[in-house]
Amino acid sequence: MKRLASLALVVALLLLPGVALAQQASPGAAVTQTGSTGLAATNCLMAGSLMSTSAQQTLTVPAAGGSNSIYFDYILASLNTIAAPASSANVFTFTTTNIAGTPSFPAGIIGSVVSGGNQITAGGAPGPLGIPIKALVGTSPTIVGPTADASHGQYILACWHVAP
Repeated sequence: MKRLASLALVVALLLLPGVALAQQASPGAAVTQTGSTGLAATNCLMAGSLMSTSAQQTLTVPAAGGSNSIYFDYILASLNTIAAPASSANVFTFTTTNIAGTPSFPAGIIGSVVSGGNQITAGGAPGPLGIPIKALVGTSPTIVGPTADASHGQYILACWHVAP
């Protein structure tokens, strides 16, 4: 009887699916998973361009639908000088809507900044996020650049995934 039970246990374990591991199709950067959802970003959007426009930029992510939320895995918000700034002491802020706590991302200009070629990355939005930022359930979150000025181009890039 013990042999039969042992054999049944071995057969059952062999028939169960193994542990799923993230794999990549070809050599390169390691595959990683993000945050508490265990999912990686599947969509990306960009607003603005690196050096061509001083207009205020808004990046709007489509609503997730149902009882799902948008989880931002990557946010890069930056100012890029396109003309000599009038002052080097200004702090410009990227703001958000439909995200719990309404986080904002300041981009301070400290020291001398010359015309063209300087990129100022907003604090808290440097690109990859260690922990995803969750939008409110069923909403369409936005990231809004600071009020336009003639000295700075605005660039916003965000990548996200959808989960409950």
